[in-house]
Amino acid sequence: MAAAFRAMLQRDLLLAWRRRGDALLPVLYAVMVATLFPFALGPEHTLLARISGGVVLVTVLLSMLLSLDAVFRGDLEDGALEYLVLAPQPLALLVAARMLAYWLVTALPLIAVAPLLAYMLGLEGPAQPVLLLALLLATPLLALIGSVLTALTVGTRRSGMLLALMLLPLAVPIVIFAAGAVGAAQQGLPWVAPVAWLAAALALAVVLAPLACATALRIALDS
Repeated sequence: MAAAFRAMLQRDLLLAWRRRGDALLPVLYAVMVATLFPFALGPEHTLLARISGGVVLVTVLLSMLLSLDAVFRGDLEDGALEYLVLAPQPLALLVAARMLAYWLVTALPLIAVAPLLAYMLGLEGPAQPVLLLALLLATPLLALIGSVLTALTVGTRRSGMLLALMLLPLAVPIVIFAAGAVGAAQQGLPWVAPVAWLAAALALAVVLAPLACATALRIALDS
């Protein structure tokens, strides 16, 4: 099963490398959105610094939505999804490899550029490491939840709009905890509790999300 997981991950990363121009779109979107905030709100450093953590987190969330709809769409269109379901390896294992590949291709570049966006908005000092830690916990959690919702809507018309409507309410608590940790770090207050809640939710999602996603894909193919 480890070999199957590794082969699936290598396949998805190779396909993403061949379409590496598409992988840059979320990063460019995040840079453009974060750049517009100082123009819209003015150059006041105090105001920008106060909202910088939330702006970066919401920008990363919206950027991840750009490519979330296509996680299983290609496999459905070329018939590869049926082969995954009929494979001797557990479908949840193969789905977990797809989720990891999606996070590596989409979220990891956004995390890499997030400190630059935060510094541009005035986030400095000890809040920068807390922002990175919050993103390292929040983005895989969003990727896991989003993959389950993508499996539920795969094959439906206008699935992108439906996916956004389903994901955004579930993403609100994640953004609240992550932004709360960054805000507490800015004010010199304890910030471990919100991060601990994110870590607990991520641990639960790592176990349950691949199983739920595999079940949703089987239901989508049967229907």
